[in-house]
Amino acid sequence: MADYKERWFSIDPGKGRKMDGCPYSVYEDGRDVKDFIIPPKGHVFKGFRFDPDASNQIYDGKLTAEYEKEPFIDILKSNLWKFLLALGIIAIITVVVILAIKVFNKPSKPIKTPEATEVVSDTEKKNELSLPSLSKDTIVSDDDTANLSEMDDEVILDLNAKKNNPEETSQLAADDPNVHFKTAFWTLIHQRTIMMDPYDKLFRANRNKVDGEEYEYLRYTILKDFNSFKSWSGKLLMVSDLEAINTIQELKDKLYEIE
Repeated sequence: MADYKERWFSIDPGKGRKMDGCPYSVYEDGRDVKDFIIPPKGHVFKGFRFDPDASNQIYDGKLTAEYEKEPFIDILKSNLWKFLLALGIIAIITVVVILAIKVFNKPSKPIKTPEATEVVSDTEKKNELSLPSLSKDTIVSDDDTANLSEMDDEVILDLNAKKNNPEETSQLAADDPNVHFKTAFWTLIHQRTIMMDPYDKLFRANRNKVDGEEYEYLRYTILKDFNSFKSWSGKLLMVSDLEAINTIQELKDKLYEIE
């Protein structure tokens, strides 16, 4: 019976790698060392290619590892957790963005502008009682005084005094739309309103009805565009002693200091 001769084959990992301590193989198909082979990324181990090397006096040949691309379904299965994690992150970001948009665009409560309170002095009340035929807004000129010769001198003096009454002037000013607009404007500023809708509503309600620095500042600075408003409102929150500011120039100076 012929003696059995053990054969040795060297291992070449080809495009892949082999683990440290990978031994030689005693089989021509390398079945005893296949677990030591590390395929390149995206590939799977296919088997060994036998390469006889007659010039090598140590080994009876060389086994070169061969690979094939990993099927897509296997790649998907092995990386499924990565896809699920990515989808979860995208879903969370989407929900956060939607909630942020809803909160930022939530319409705020309309600003109630303080209505002018009519102040009537004791003298005016007496005059109204003594002159039932004259309305409260009647202003007596010099010619009118001359035509009231039949009235009592005391009544004429009271009417002329009423013409220059400071409280009457305050009432006329309170009826001015510019006064109402400025009051509402500074109310928004002093309340540190950072929602765009209240400013937009105030502008639309007073378009082409008022003028002045507050109106121009509202139109060309605050409501210039959304990005400008976002930057402006962010600075407004950082202004100290905001309630003490009552002019556009003071407001501009304070905002400039924050830049």
